Amino acid sequence: MKFVQDVKSYVWGRRVQLATVLAIVSVVLALWGGWRMLAYTLPMQTGDYLSAAESGSGNAANAYYDAGLTAYQNEQYKEAKEYFTAAQSALTSSSGDLPPDAKAMAAKIQFALGNNYFRQKQLKAAAEAYRQSLRFDPDNLEAKYNLELMQQLIASGGGNGPGQPKDPGGNGPGGPKKGI
Repeated sequence: MKFVQDVKSYVWGRRVQLATVLAIVSVVLALWGGWRMLAYTLPMQTGDYLSAAESGSGNAANAYYDAGLTAYQNEQYKEAKEYFTAAQSALTSSSGDLPPDAKAMAAKIQFALGNNYFRQKQLKAAAEAYRQSLRFDPDNLEAKYNLELMQQLIASGGGNGPGQPKDPGGNGPGGPKKGI
């Protein structure tokens, strides 16, 4: 009981100094958190997705995915592939495992990668990316449609397929069908 009394006495006697130290630590942590937030959020808001991904703050997979979408929409397919691949790598652990809560994002990345391969006329690679997307999200009807289309195109010897969407999974000028 004496020990508890001694601790109470010590804390009470130094309450001003302890409060000051606690306040300083709180301010430092708040500034650090604010800096980390700005290092990710501000570049994401301004479209500088690579800076956001490399900031070490926030979700690098989302930032690389957004960079890939931007490159894809600008018809920079080589860069888009690099960013989508980096996004997939950011999702996986060092052992190569994918956390269960990351499967939806992995499906989106693989779907976009499939569309990107299609635009480069790499039909077999596109089909494999759609298969991977379906592995992560078996209910993705757009990936199923695109995979079937790739299989038909590969079997018939190639072709460009219907529509020319500007965004992965968007509607082509041929009508309201989802997919490529």
